[in-house]
Amino acid sequence: MFNYSVRKILAVAFLSVPLILSGGINTAKAQDAEDVEFKLINNTQRPLTHFYVSPTESDDWGPDILLEQVLPPGGDTIVIIQDGLETCSYDLMATFGPGQGVGSGDVYQTGVNVCETAEYTYE
Repeated sequence: MFNYSVRKILAVAFLSVPLILSGGINTAKAQDAEDVEFKLINNTQRPLTHFYVSPTESDDWGPDILLEQVLPPGGDTIVIIQDGLETCSYDLMATFGPGQGVGSGDVYQTGVNVCETAEYTYE
């Protein structure tokens, strides 16, 4: 499981819209060397209001993959990235709303190998 603190990075691009589905998962994997999936967990005390993924080598962020959903504190969801790429290295950007704890805003992480973990946790 990955646990990351707040880091400021440059925003990078997203090539296609991943899907978010409900349900469990045992491992993250590149299916047919294209699709990647992992469980996104919000263990903060603030709602996760927006979530973006981008292949590390890209230049621009794409649309919010949570769409109109909000991932509440303690909540989780399955993220499936179906961009047709054979990469496992993605940059992640999460936006948190107000709540208990320190502030709100964007949290960035670069170069996350989503194929090596079944879960990505914000704490």
